[in-house]
Amino acid sequence: MDYLKLAARDGSTVTMITRMHMHTGTHIDFPCHVIPEANSLKDYGLQDLSGQGVVIDLSYKKEGEEITEKDLLKHDSHIRKGEMLFMFTGWSRKRAVTPSYLFKWPHLSKRAAQFLVKKRPKVVGIDGLSIGGWGGKMIVGPIAKTPSRKIHTMLLGAGILILEEVANLDKVLIHEKVARSFFILAPLPVRGAEASPCRVISIRPSA
Repeated sequence: MDYLKLAARDGSTVTMITRMHMHTGTHIDFPCHVIPEANSLKDYGLQDLSGQGVVIDLSYKKEGEEITEKDLLKHDSHIRKGEMLFMFTGWSRKRAVTPSYLFKWPHLSKRAAQFLVKKRPKVVGIDGLSIGGWGGKMIVGPIAKTPSRKIHTMLLGAGILILEEVANLDKVLIHEKVARSFFILAPLPVRGAEASPCRVISIRPSA
């Protein structure tokens, strides 16, 4: 963030965001991120970006470990067609410029992604850096068995939107293993964008 004006000097403060790509922080991916000429942000409305959903606690997963179909089957009854699924791994608590956070987050396996394609939630979110694992050339390991782009293509190709680096999912769980909530997704309305920084709002019913 750069300062264009300062209140102490110019009478008002004006700042400018520079050099920020659309996959910064908590963000949502749309199909055209990996599929040429597929839907972008402009093709989605409030009905697509709001609705019932669930957060499941997968914080037992280790560094770089795959989230498997078996992990998801434990919550099968909570993963519902047309709703949202958020996976809490605890990685948002590790946010920092470290090898652990940048390269070793828990991520979906190919079979887990196939399971979700069959279940048809409309949104899948995770608090790690990506829905898929690290697949780069730097030897920081572990290298994902299935490239992250493949996981993206499987989900986005099935019309399932992806949220990554979702913060504060533990505040929805509130020490529970599963928590249902109504969610509202609020991306920046940049026409034609393949992704966008996004607020995720959870409205839980009172006890």
